[in-house]
Amino acid sequence: MAVFGDAILEAAPGAGARRAAQTGLAVAVQALIVGALLLIPLLFTQKLDLGAFNNTFLVAPPPPAAPPPPAPVHEQATAPRQPKLVATLTAPMAVPKHVDTTPSDAPAVAPQISGVAGGVPGGIGGVIGGTLAGPAPPPSPAAPPKPKGPGRIFTGMKPPALLYAPPVAYPLIARESRVTGVVVIEAVIDKYGNVTQARVIRGPGLLARAALEAVLHRKYAPTILDGQPVSIRFDVRVAFRLG
Repeated sequence: MAVFGDAILEAAPGAGARRAAQTGLAVAVQALIVGALLLIPLLFTQKLDLGAFNNTFLVAPPPPAAPPPPAPVHEQATAPRQPKLVATLTAPMAVPKHVDTTPSDAPAVAPQISGVAGGVPGGIGGVIGGTLAGPAPPPSPAAPPKPKGPGRIFTGMKPPALLYAPPVAYPLIARESRVTGVVVIEAVIDKYGNVTQARVIRGPGLLARAALEAVLHRKYAPTILDGQPVSIRFDVRVAFRLG
């Protein structure tokens, strides 16, 4: 109760002086503590080596890269020089008094010049290892055999006689389209007169199939050449007209 009374009511005259003394003592103690905290780090200091900061660490640069190896030099092959045979004429030391003019029984043989060492046998003149005469020319190639097949009718030859020809069917679509014309077909007739092959050469497309079917069923008389029946090739014309 005394504490609350002192805080609320006015204190006695002697209490104010005591409070001022307590406040001053507390301030002095706090000042000593703060000063001690500031002075202690200053008493324990470490000397700084200023010269160490001036040292510069230099690192040597890496060595330069090795140069690339030189490219191999290809030596150019040189062809060996061919030795030249030079004929020399020398004058006799003395003129003979008697010259033998008796003909010899042995046939004269032309001198042969041997090839150069290291040459190829059978070479021609002027080539290392060759002779002046050279090899024999190659035989001429044989004439190619004549092709065996049906021959085309030539000018002046009588065409085969037609023995049978089926009626030509006029295509309905060509009739309705009023298409007319001539279809030319190349036919191959064997030695018996039968049409074995046929192909359209030219003509309207709508009429080609009908003309081809009609020619394939025709029958001709055999064609005689040099007394023998032969196969022939000739052109057949098939006309289409509207009545």
